[in-house]
Amino acid sequence: MKRAEGIQLEGVRKRFGTGAGMQEVLRGVDLVVPRGEVTVIIGRSGTGKSVLLKHVMGLMRPDAGVIRIGGQALTGLSDRELRKERFRFGMVFQHAALFDSMDVYDNVAFPLREHSKLKEDQIRIRVEAMLASVGLEDAGRKQVNELSGGMRKRVGVARAMVRGPEFLLYDEPTTGLDPIMTAQIDALIRDTQDANPGLTSLVISHDMAATFRIADKIAMLHEGQVILEGNAQTFHETDDPRVRQFVEGRLEGPIH
Repeated sequence: MKRAEGIQLEGVRKRFGTGAGMQEVLRGVDLVVPRGEVTVIIGRSGTGKSVLLKHVMGLMRPDAGVIRIGGQALTGLSDRELRKERFRFGMVFQHAALFDSMDVYDNVAFPLREHSKLKEDQIRIRVEAMLASVGLEDAGRKQVNELSGGMRKRVGVARAMVRGPEFLLYDEPTTGLDPIMTAQIDALIRDTQDANPGLTSLVISHDMAATFRIADKIAMLHEGQVILEGNAQTFHETDDPRVRQFVEGRLEGPIH
């Protein structure tokens, strides 16, 4: 495997249910997520994007195929070894998933207190640096219920980055935000990547405007397979009617 391939999936399959109720969600996914770039996976709701993300993090095991994370194959790892691999990741959840009982500072400090041996003064330095990096240096003692949707997403990014992960995953980061706030979060994703050149970012989205703003690479998942991957120009120029329909948001076409 080439060093540039931060995440690699080969022939990944996943089924749920049995018999007549069986549903094959991933049908042989092949995908390379290059190290040091932002890759966005697009596709309709229910096409398996979130299931794919859970496989990448080792939260689900594939029925077939291989997943490699920075050269390490997840296939065959024990549950304990998978938990160790997960420490290489930061996760930004769709609705931020902050703890309402904690203020902003304590939300960001939580992963360090739970999973590191840092002393409190060391934690403070790191948390303050992370909050400053997302433009919230004065928000540490705000309560979660005082935050706007965009501020919650920023706190989510700070918390995901505070342990210095190799891989940063975003699950529909602009869902529920207005166009201006969406543009701000897109800028944050791009700025976070550019400020951390060793970071590999994987974003799940169905927002094409946002995708074209932030992506170095785009992959479209349809009916459990990647049907096109490449840069923004690839998606603007393709003649594939499934991709054209999705990118342009048209009702007419092969996707129903």
